[in-house]
Amino acid sequence: MINIGKLSLDTDFDFRVIREEDNDIDLFIDINYRSVNIDTNNDGFFHSRVQFPYVRSLILRINKESDIMTVHLMRDIDLFSAFANFEVDYKNCVINIKNEFEKVNIFKSFN
Repeated sequence: MINIGKLSLDTDFDFRVIREEDNDIDLFIDINYRSVNIDTNNDGFFHSRVQFPYVRSLILRINKESDIMTVHLMRDIDLFSAFANFEVDYKNCVINIKNEFEKVNIFKSFN
């Protein structure tokens, strides 16, 4: 597990910093065209998960002083190939990005 600012991240994937300015940092995570399942923890809006098929990579845009990051789902290696993005509040939790064969599960776990 790593900590970046207020973010605690537990991932099975290698990542690299592709941009760092002041308090902002962007992480690139190559997931090699897997399906991404986002576990919504039965938040009342979605029943269980949201799935995105055929995702090349993730970019996590983090502000080290905030509790919210933006996750960009990329169709290709090109940084302009994002086809979806969403914000995640990671206050008082760990963000998990786990490799489960041909899919990636993204979920929160609480301390």
